[in-house]
Amino acid sequence: MPADGEPADATQDRFARRILAERAALLAARHDANTAQEAPGRRVLVLDVGGRECCIDLDAVLRVTDPAWSDMPRRPDCPASVRGVYGYQGDLYTVFDLAMLLEEEAQPEPGVMILLRSVSSVPLARIALLAGAARGVMDIPATAPSVLPSGFPTAVLPGGRHVVALDPVRLFSVRYSGV
Repeated sequence: MPADGEPADATQDRFARRILAERAALLAARHDANTAQEAPGRRVLVLDVGGRECCIDLDAVLRVTDPAWSDMPRRPDCPASVRGVYGYQGDLYTVFDLAMLLEEEAQPEPGVMILLRSVSSVPLARIALLAGAARGVMDIPATAPSVLPSGFPTAVLPGGRHVVALDPVRLFSVRYSGV
């Protein structure tokens, strides 16, 4: 008998259960790690828009450049978010202030312009967005349903930061009116 008065079989049984529980936990953690690595992720460009972090799928981005657009005469029905036009490789892009599209104040001095790839379902074929800064490219595992009043879904970046996930089709489908 062991010193604590417990039968030897009970001590061995308790030891065996503890070892099995530890091994089960290790196998579960290994399985969770493998599942997390296999989960399909998306590469996104992270943007700062008036102090709010947003991301846009990297597949939607054609080019990131300095904010060098030209002003244009405005029609009376032109949305306030249109800041001007930009010419790139013979194509004319309509330049939108992303902050205004997110229903915030206009950005006084945007630091970056993002040219988007053409999307057939967006009535305006060539679009450029102005943002405060581009923070870089990151992988996100998935987007979550919106918890924001704007209705845009959110994404979780490494480190647990939540950002607004922008989809060009959704961004312009409701807010666009002719230029």
